[in-house]
Amino acid sequence: MKKAFMWAGANVDVMVAVTLAVVILILDFTGVTSAKIVQSATMATLAVVAIVLLRERVRGDGQGQSVLESVGETHRRLDRLTDEFQRRPEVRVISGSEANRVLEEARRETGRWVFRGATGAYVRAVTLPECVRAARPHRRRLDFRLEILDPSDPDLCEEFVGLHRRMAVGTDSPERSWTVRETRRELYATILAACWHQQRYELLDIDVRLSASYSLLRYELSSSCVIFTQRGPEFPAIVIAGGTPSYLCWESELHVSFQQARRLRLHDVKGLPLGEEPAPDEIRALFQGLGIELPADYTDDDLVGIRRLALESSDPYADQNSA
Repeated sequence: MKKAFMWAGANVDVMVAVTLAVVILILDFTGVTSAKIVQSATMATLAVVAIVLLRERVRGDGQGQSVLESVGETHRRLDRLTDEFQRRPEVRVISGSEANRVLEEARRETGRWVFRGATGAYVRAVTLPECVRAARPHRRRLDFRLEILDPSDPDLCEEFVGLHRRMAVGTDSPERSWTVRETRRELYATILAACWHQQRYELLDIDVRLSASYSLLRYELSSSCVIFTQRGPEFPAIVIAGGTPSYLCWESELHVSFQQARRLRLHDVKGLPLGEEPAPDEIRALFQGLGIELPADYTDDDLVGIRRLALESSDPYADQNSA
C-alpha cells in the first residue's frame, strides 16, 4: 500500500492525463457533450500540460514526453468534439416519425423531465413509466414535473375540446369524437398515474400542477434537449439542444409557467396506499386528499375505467409511429 501511494505521488501527472483521456473518450463515443463541458476539459488539458512541463524540468528524466504525447492526443479529440459541437444545429425541425426516436433517446439517461401540455396521455402511458424503468436499476434520482389542464374546470376542458374540433382537418379526424367527459377522465388518470408511480419508486420526485390555460403545443424538457410536439407524429416537431441559449430560455419559461399553475400536494397523500390495481374506494380517497372533487355522477365503473387509463394505457401513437 505504501509503495502504491509513493508511485501515485511520483506519477500524478500520468494519472491525471490518463483520467482525462478516458473521460474524453467516453464523451467522444457517447456523444454526450456541451460547450461548457468542452471548455472545462480544455482548461483541464492545459493544466495537465503545465504540470508535466514543471515536473519535467525538476526531474529531467524524459518521462514527461510520453505524458505530453497522451495529452496531445486528448487535446486533438477535444478539438474534434469542439468542431462537432459547433456544427451541431441549436434548433432543428424533425419529421413526425423521427420525434418518437428523439423522445426515446431523451428518456434513456435523463434525471429530469418537464412536461407542459393538455391531458398528458403520452407522458402517462410511455414517458413516466419508461423514465422510472430506466432510473430504477441504477437507483437514480428522477425529477418529474407535469403541467396539465385542470380537470375540475369543465369550462376550460370544453374550450380545449371545442378548439380542437374546430381545427380538425376532416370529418373523420379523431378530434371530432373528443368529449369534455373523456378529456376530464384522461386528466384524472394522469394524476392517478403520477401518485401510483410515486408510491413505487422512492427516488421519484414528482410534481403535478393544474393549469388554467391551454396551448396547441406540448413541451417536453429533458437533461439533453427540449422538444416541442403537436397532436402526434403526423406533425413536425422542433428540437432544441441542451445547454444552448435557446434551451436555457425555454427552461426558464417552463419554470415560470409551472410556478403559476395550481400545485397538487402529492406528498400529502403518500400515506394513502394505492394497490397494484387501486380499488374505487382508494381512488376516491386519493382525490379527496388532493382536494380534487370528482364529478358526483362517477360510479365505481367510471373509477375502474380511470384506473385502466392510468396504468394500462398503451402508446396512443403506436400505429402512427409504425406507419
